[in-house]
Amino acid sequence: MKFQSFYQYSNRILIRNILSNSNIYNKFFSFTVFILRLLTLGSYFNIGDSDKDLVFKKKSKKGFVLDLRDAKLNLHLVGILTQFFVDIKKKYQNFFIIVNENSFSLNPSKMYDEEFNSLLENLKKIVKFKLVRNTKYFNFRNFSYIKISKKRGYKLDKKDFNESSNIKKVFNDFFKLKSKPINFKLFKSKNKDVKILSKFLRKNFILIFYPTSDVDMKFEIFKRRFGVIKKKNFVLIKRIFNDILKEIKQRNLNDFKIVLLNKKSLNWPENKNIIDLRNFEKYGLNFAEMLGLLNNTCNWTFGSEGTLQYYLLLTSNLKHVVVIDNSHWKNKNAYGSAIPQFYDGSGIKYKNMPKDFVPVSRKQVLEKIFDDYKKYINEKKN
Repeated sequence: MKFQSFYQYSNRILIRNILSNSNIYNKFFSFTVFILRLLTLGSYFNIGDSDKDLVFKKKSKKGFVLDLRDAKLNLHLVGILTQFFVDIKKKYQNFFIIVNENSFSLNPSKMYDEEFNSLLENLKKIVKFKLVRNTKYFNFRNFSYIKISKKRGYKLDKKDFNESSNIKKVFNDFFKLKSKPINFKLFKSKNKDVKILSKFLRKNFILIFYPTSDVDMKFEIFKRRFGVIKKKNFVLIKRIFNDILKEIKQRNLNDFKIVLLNKKSLNWPENKNIIDLRNFEKYGLNFAEMLGLLNNTCNWTFGSEGTLQYYLLLTSNLKHVVVIDNSHWKNKNAYGSAIPQFYDGSGIKYKNMPKDFVPVSRKQVLEKIFDDYKKYINEKKN
């Protein structure tokens, strides 16, 4: 981490670093930033949280710039922006993304810097945008652009840019951009275990299961023990999951497998039909490579709202069953923020779509998935 990265930390986190058993590097820079803030009365050496509106201009089709300097985005917010990358590249001759050491959130409890870096590098190859880290010789005065910065502008109409209404105003209405899936790829891997895993997944019909529930609260607090959904919808997920396992067992379907993916997927049945990828890093896969592997080898996903869900929904080759009820958020609209705009339901009927995504019944979910499995078997025979 660079010295400037510590600017995004709150005073509370800086003090915690100083007093904790963190390494001498963290202690020194945390102490330095904290003292400098005191001396400047908080005017400098912090990212801040501006109430200013973000800046966006439509100028030329020659280039589009997404300026994320000091945006302090978490992984989910990056996903919200990513749904528009394919269309940006299609409509503009050049696509640039500007980043610095504070573009992404470095919360000590959720250090996702490896995920951010692997994701950007993978997307750069797929979408073909240019990543700019040094703007000294970069002039984008005549390009269309969006600037998102905690310092200079992050909001619109007094709401964060990622509110569904603001996503629509900026990306859909102003720039006329469409939300589109990403064909995530696993670029050539020399890892023998990854090759074996990939071959195995391709030989089977795969449902990826990623509930965000944590009933024992190993990762989450009490109010989020069922994930960010109501208890009754957690029960719905559990019943559908058990129904699928029951169907697999009764019909002796040896080529129907379930991948457990989310690290919070604890206390779920494990048997010969379950593939444990909760710690996919053991295969030498990073976050972006994991998405590429699953996008190219699996069939369906099933789970509840969360960052992992959002990225799985961004994939181009998978079908999805989702459970989102917006019970935890003030803004009760999932469109674009909790779920990419392009998601059409994969043939699943939902209540109150696109604000909420709760399947109308267990029966129709099972029918849709197993009808697809039947098609898979017939294609395999032919």
